[in-house]
Amino acid sequence: MDTRLQQLFQLLRWCGAVMIVAAAGTFLVQSWDHAGDVARYLALLGTTVFLPAVAYVCGIRLQEGRSARVLMLTLLALVPIHAGVLGGFVLSQFGNVTTAIAPVAQWIAPSRLVALVLVALAGVVLMPLTWASFRALARPHATVLTGASVAGHALLLIPDRTPMTATLTVVPMLATAAWCALRVKPETLESRLAVSSLLTPTIVVAARQVLFYDVSTMFWGAILGAAAIALFVLGKKSRDATVERIAVIPTLLSLGAFIDPFSRAFALLSTHWLLYGLVSAIALLAFAWASSRSRAFFVWAAMIVNAITATTTLLVDPRPWAALQAIALGLGLLSYGFMAGRRGSFYFGIALAAVGFILEVVHAIDVFEPSGWLALAGFGLALVALTGWLEHRARAVKVSHSVAPGLPQ
Repeated sequence: MDTRLQQLFQLLRWCGAVMIVAAAGTFLVQSWDHAGDVARYLALLGTTVFLPAVAYVCGIRLQEGRSARVLMLTLLALVPIHAGVLGGFVLSQFGNVTTAIAPVAQWIAPSRLVALVLVALAGVVLMPLTWASFRALARPHATVLTGASVAGHALLLIPDRTPMTATLTVVPMLATAAWCALRVKPETLESRLAVSSLLTPTIVVAARQVLFYDVSTMFWGAILGAAAIALFVLGKKSRDATVERIAVIPTLLSLGAFIDPFSRAFALLSTHWLLYGLVSAIALLAFAWASSRSRAFFVWAAMIVNAITATTTLLVDPRPWAALQAIALGLGLLSYGFMAGRRGSFYFGIALAAVGFILEVVHAIDVFEPSGWLALAGFGLALVALTGWLEHRARAVKVSHSVAPGLPQ
């Protein structure tokens, strides 16, 4: 068959799948007044059951596996819509329905018994179909993927829409999807899309919170943090340094979102800014410790972030801690440049340490408080002690290398 014709058929298949998902998606924001909510959901359930029947005809009768697999992927895309509607039924009887929710997004069950029966009926119908879909798309891992999908969609049924509950819901969803991706290691397009379907409950939770409920920075921080860890782990397992290093972006954004609620506890914005730099350094250095391939990158990223936070704080609001941080970073860059023969790092380290030292001395003179002179003296004492320890370690390593292996000492 002509390649161009095959591409056309594939395009038409995906267009049909998009139409089916869009039609089912209208159930989430329906505004049909002539039928009850239960009848509307049963119509959606019946339409979903019709998909595997058509897939069977395409795959077995017509011997057209591509169309069958597209239909099974479409079925996986409909499952979060079912979970979202069922979550509305459960919320209507077991949660608190607020007037902030638009009527087109409300699903009201007549009673608690009906809500539970609908959930049980959907589970009996959709769980085998979900397993069949994963069986067709990622055969060896169908059971694992089905269990992960059921667990993730079950969290959508929790009748609580507070930001904290949403945060605690999203984290295990993302963790489960990342774990399945590492375990399955999908290679074909269909298997990748099948594993990616585990992320759809997270999308539903995020869209639901943004559109109809409250969203906190902690919520976005959890999503970004989970994404950062997933990228790092996936990059490490696949030995792709680029994927590992991309984790820097969601990491910094996530830490900013987590620290933002605590900014009210600090009277000065500079304290908040410095804290962000220190916490970011801890996270980036943890990545550096866990990855030998990208260790230098994460160490440099931690130093750059803290250099930016320290220097900007010194320019806007000189603080003793910012000055000490600038001294420490400057000495680190100075040492690296001196040992590696990098003049740029050497001279920049001298300048940064000198600026921090001068501002720290000026602060100690102008403000008669222990924060200035005591911190400077303590830092100097620690620096001398650290240098002595490093020299001792270097001497011990040199002696051990000077003794030939196998000869008596």
